[in-house]
Amino acid sequence: MGWKLLKKVKKNPVYLKAGAAAAVSVVCFIGVFWWDSVKEMETNDSGQKILQRNRHGQGESSQQLRAIVGDQEEELSVEVSEQSYTEEELDTVFQEASEILEDLILGENTTMDEVRSDLNLIQEIPDTGISVSWELDRYDVMDLQGTLVPEKITEDGTLVKMSASLLYEDRKAVCEFYARVYPPVMSSSERVRKELEEELIQSDESTRTEEYLVLPDQVGGEKVDWDYAEDTRAFGILILGAGCAAMIFVSEKQSAKEEEKHRIRQMRLDYPQIINKFNLYISAGMTIRKAWFCIAGDYEKKRKRYGKRPAYEEMIYTMHEIRGGASEGECYEKYGIRCGISCYRKFGTMLSQNLRKGSRGITDLLAREAEEAFEDRKNMAKKLGEEAGTKMMIPMFIMLAVVFIIVTVPAFFSINL
Repeated sequence: MGWKLLKKVKKNPVYLKAGAAAAVSVVCFIGVFWWDSVKEMETNDSGQKILQRNRHGQGESSQQLRAIVGDQEEELSVEVSEQSYTEEELDTVFQEASEILEDLILGENTTMDEVRSDLNLIQEIPDTGISVSWELDRYDVMDLQGTLVPEKITEDGTLVKMSASLLYEDRKAVCEFYARVYPPVMSSSERVRKELEEELIQSDESTRTEEYLVLPDQVGGEKVDWDYAEDTRAFGILILGAGCAAMIFVSEKQSAKEEEKHRIRQMRLDYPQIINKFNLYISAGMTIRKAWFCIAGDYEKKRKRYGKRPAYEEMIYTMHEIRGGASEGECYEKYGIRCGISCYRKFGTMLSQNLRKGSRGITDLLAREAEEAFEDRKNMAKKLGEEAGTKMMIPMFIMLAVVFIIVTVPAFFSINL
């Protein structure tokens, strides 16, 4: 029994994957269940059960607890607030926060005496639980996020007063900072670009009533030569066309593979039926040629109703070849070669040999061939069913993974280390 199961797993990797997923879930279940069962509540010096609070600034936590009162049992969700400061601690924390706040808001600047890039006016001091609100005396130069407005800043610098209110529960402390803000340091390219933009704006305003915009011929005492920028549309079209051509080539190649695969599958499915019909006609006393013509002619009448089948189409082609005077034995062998599948090649060779050696024993050969063909067809149907089942397993595994995450992630987050 064990060997049969192992052999089945080797033939079908899906069983191995399913077993691995089940094993992982069992291991995780055992780990979480063990942790929940051995976890004990802490006690204080008086022997009372306690819950640890989060440190300052870490926020409140939640615990699912079970309370047993006499013979009654209740499950409760207990919200545990973060640890608060004492009055003495809070004065010290406010003092320390005001001292480090200047360094925290500098951003890419090195000193408040020369601010040339945006400040970082933070809303909370890390690891303290203290929130910060800001007030400025020059909102035209800087906003409440610390972003500078270069158009309003003078070259000599603009002094900005910033008042920071430190808030913790119902306590408040205020500290002030002064920043001298200068225009950002620009590279020569940025400076030229800015001057060009200013000149273009002035030229546009001064020529609004005319039919055209006059481009400035000088900027900063240097001559300006204008021309249209290089347009990359042509390269974009070329790249898009190349991509489309590659996609069409790959798509056509893939389609050809799929069509060939479908053709072979259809021919394999039709083979048992062809052999069975052939065996019945031969057993009824028909010649090989007459049986061939009957099968091909019957298909030709029903083709419009049921559609084309590659194996029968090749039989019609062979029938016309024979009627045209070609060697019957060679036509049967060519039929097997054109089909390109081993069973059809075997069938064509068998018919050709029996024409040369006589038709004695052909019914037994056809009977055995029909039996093997039907067995192959059952195996193929089973394989197609397994492939369909495997494709259906993909969304099921995705759903299983989602459910597994929904169940396990909250459990892990609820564990207090």
